[in-house]
Amino acid sequence: MFANFFKSVYNQDVIDPNMTLGLSSVNNNIDLHDIDISIDETLSAILVAFLVLVICLYFYSEYKDCPPGPWGLPIIGYLHKIDRTTPNLDLMQLAQKYGPMYSIKLGLVNIVVISEAKLVRKVLSQDESLARPPLYTFKIMFGTRGITGTAVDLWRNQRKFVEKFLRTAGATKTATNRKTIEEYIRKSSEEFVQYVHSRGNRTIVNPSEAVMYYVTTIAAVIFLGASFKRDDQIQKDLTENLDKIVQLSTVSGPLNYLPFLDFVSKYKKMGNLYEQMIKDIKDTLEKFINEKMETSPATNLIGAFLSEMSKNDCPEIYNPAQLKQLVFDLFAASTETTLNSILWLMLYLAKYQEVQNKVRQELFDVLQGKTPQLDDLSNLPYTKATLAETARIRTVVPLGFPHYATDDIVVENVKIRKGTIIMPLLWAIHMDPEVWKEPEEFRPERFLNDQGKFLWHESFIPFQTGKRMCVGKDLGDMMVFLFFATVLQRVKIECGDSGKIDFSYVCGLPLLSKPQELVFVKI
Repeated sequence: MFANFFKSVYNQDVIDPNMTLGLSSVNNNIDLHDIDISIDETLSAILVAFLVLVICLYFYSEYKDCPPGPWGLPIIGYLHKIDRTTPNLDLMQLAQKYGPMYSIKLGLVNIVVISEAKLVRKVLSQDESLARPPLYTFKIMFGTRGITGTAVDLWRNQRKFVEKFLRTAGATKTATNRKTIEEYIRKSSEEFVQYVHSRGNRTIVNPSEAVMYYVTTIAAVIFLGASFKRDDQIQKDLTENLDKIVQLSTVSGPLNYLPFLDFVSKYKKMGNLYEQMIKDIKDTLEKFINEKMETSPATNLIGAFLSEMSKNDCPEIYNPAQLKQLVFDLFAASTETTLNSILWLMLYLAKYQEVQNKVRQELFDVLQGKTPQLDDLSNLPYTKATLAETARIRTVVPLGFPHYATDDIVVENVKIRKGTIIMPLLWAIHMDPEVWKEPEEFRPERFLNDQGKFLWHESFIPFQTGKRMCVGKDLGDMMVFLFFATVLQRVKIECGDSGKIDFSYVCGLPLLSKPQELVFVKI
C-alpha cells in the first residue's frame, strides 16, 4: 500500500529525480554549517511519524473489514448532506455509489445502511442485532418499557404476550376466531361509506380525518376496550397529538445524532414540545387504563395485561408503567401505519382509474354481494397485487425501524462493529431498478405471474423482517383489505377538482402524504 503511494507520488513529478535536491544550484549561497538540526528534533520527528503510522495501521486493521462509505466532517459527520424531508433519497443515492451495505457517520453516531433484502434478512436474523438504538426520538417516545424500544429480554417476554393476546382477540391470520374482529372492521368501514354518502352522490373530502377516525376506533376497541363516537373529544385529542408527533418524529433528526443540541434554545423548545405531546397522549391512555382496571375483559389489551399481572409473579415486567407504554406502542403503531397505508392507496386508486376498476370488478365477481372476509383475499389476486404495489412504491416506513449491534456482526465477510446502528433502507430495496423494472411506475402486475396468480417477491419486505419484525402485521393487513373491499363496492374514488394527485411526501417515521382533497362518488 505504501509502496504504491510513493510510486504514485514519484510518477506525478512531486519529486524530480533530476533535481539532485537542488544543492548544486544553491551551494554558493547557503552555508551548510548554518543548518543546525539537533538529534532531539530528529528523534521527535521520527517518533511523531512512527505514532502516526501506528495510528493509521490500527484504524486500517480495525476498519478494513467494515463497509465502505462517504467521509464526513468532524463532529457532524455526513449529517449536513442529508435532507430531513427526504433522507430516503439521499441514503439511496449513497447506496448506488457504495453498494448494498455501507457505513455513514451522522453526527456522533456510526450507522450501517443496508439496501438489499437478502442482507437485511441475514443481519436482522442475528441475536446481536435485536436491540434498539439509544436515539433521542426513541428514548422520548418509547423509553425502556413497552415493546417497541425495549431491551431484548423484556421484548422477548412482551412479544410472546402480545402475540398470544392478538391470537386470542382474533387479530391474526392464523386465529380461528377472527369473526368478531372482522365484523367490527367491516362495521367501521360501513360507517365511512355512510359518512361519504351522507354528503351527497358526489362529494369532495379530505379523507385524512375520516380515515383516522376509522383506524382509531378499531385500535381503541382492540387495545383500550373503548368505543369512540365521531365527536368524542378524547378521540380528537388523541389523533391530533399523534398526528403532530408523527410530523416531528424522524430518524434523520439532528437531535438523534448531536445530543448537545438539546442545550440550544431552538432545539430545546422543539424537544420540550415533543415530550409534552407524548406525555399528553400517555396521560390520556392512562385514564382509560384506570377506568378499566376493574371491568376490562381479557378480550382487549388492558384486560389481558391486568389478568396476566394478577397471576404473574414478575412485578418488574407486569406493572402499570409497562402497561401504559405497551398500550401507547401498539395504539400508535397500528393507527399511524394503517392510516398512511390507506391514504396512499386512495391516492393511487384515484389517479389510476383502470386499476381501481379492475379491483372493483374482481371484488364483484368473487364476492358476489357477500360481505368480505380475510380468507377471500387468496381468491383476489389482482386486489392483493394492488395492495402490495402500493406498499412497495410508497413504503410506509421507508428507513425501516433501526436496530443496534450489541456485538460485532460479520455477514458475507463484512463487519458491523459493536455499537453501530443498523438501518434497513426499505425505500431503496423497494425502488431498486435492478429488481423492479421502472420502479417509479405504479404497476400491480409486478405481483402477478403469467397465470394471473399472486406472485410474492423476495425483495418485498414492507413490514421489515427478522425476529423483531412488526408484531401487528396481520392486523394491519386485515384492516386495509377489509376497508377497501367494503368501500370500493359502494364508492368510486376520483381526483379532486384540480384533476391531479400530489404524490410527494415527507419522510418521517412513517411516509406522510400531502393533505389533499379527493372526490367520492356513490355507486
